[in-house]
Amino acid sequence: MEQIHYDELWIEPLTKRHELISFDSNNSELNDFLKNDAFGDQENMTSRTYLCFWDKSIAGYLTLVADTLEVEAVDKSDKIDGYPYRKYPAIKIARLAVDRRLEKRGVGRYILLAAIGKAISVSNDIGCRYITVDSKPESTVFYDKHNFKMVEKYRHSEFPKMYLNMYPIVATMRTKESLKQFEN
Repeated sequence: MEQIHYDELWIEPLTKRHELISFDSNNSELNDFLKNDAFGDQENMTSRTYLCFWDKSIAGYLTLVADTLEVEAVDKSDKIDGYPYRKYPAIKIARLAVDRRLEKRGVGRYILLAAIGKAISVSNDIGCRYITVDSKPESTVFYDKHNFKMVEKYRHSEFPKMYLNMYPIVATMRTKESLKQFEN
C-alpha cells in the first residue's frame, strides 16, 4: 500500500464542529473514546485531543495528558544525575489511533512525530523530559521502532508502559541550530 506524504496530512485540535462519526480504527475502545468522551474530557481539562486529517477526512487522532515517570523505572542511561525527586514530569500519549482504511501508510508515524513535537514545545514552557505511553501489547513494536523503551516492571502488564527521553532529540536540535548560526 502506498505511503501518504506528510505534506498531505495536518493536525488540528478537536472542537465541537468536527464530525467524528465516520472515524473507524480497529479498536472499538479507541473509537468510543473519540466519539463519546474526548470532547468532554477536554472540557474538563483532563486531556487534549488532536485530530489528524488527510483528504478532508479524519485519518487518526492523538490524546495527550500530564503524567509522571518513576525515576527507578528509567534506564540508567536516561536518568538525570542528581535529580532529587522520586518521579520525573512526563507527558503521556493517552490515545493514538489511525483509521483502519489508512493503516500501514505512515499516518501513525506522522501522529507520533506530532506528539513528540507538541511535547517538546510544552517542555519549553513547563519543563518536561519524558513522553510515556501505556501501549497496547500489539503496538509495542511500533513504539520500540521509534526509540521508546519498555519500563521493565510493566513489561507483562495489560498495557505495558514505555517512555521516550526527549533530551537527545532536543540536544540534536540545539546542535543543528548552533551550526546554522555559524553558517550565516
